[in-house]
Amino acid sequence: MKLDRENTPILILCLLQAADLLSTRMALKVPGVLELNPLVRQLGLWQSKLTVLVLIVILAFWVKRTKRVAAVWLVCGIYTLIVASNMLLFVSHSSF
Repeated sequence: MKLDRENTPILILCLLQAADLLSTRMALKVPGVLELNPLVRQLGLWQSKLTVLVLIVILAFWVKRTKRVAAVWLVCGIYTLIVASNMLLFVSHSSF
């Protein structure tokens, strides 16, 4: 895969998905923390991540066809906030 205008945000989005998975697992180890994502609550963490992975593949094909990269960057921004929130929750409520 060549890193170009269309592939770079898709790759970053995949990395953010992995970071979301790890940070969610870390945050859920904090006593009293509840999962707010309705997809994760309904399907479970792994199943929801697989569902989102399928959606990312569909998004990648859509971006290749339409050249609308800005939509992927928007999703990357949202996932960056989600990962940051998970990490902040974990760091602020866990004792090292």
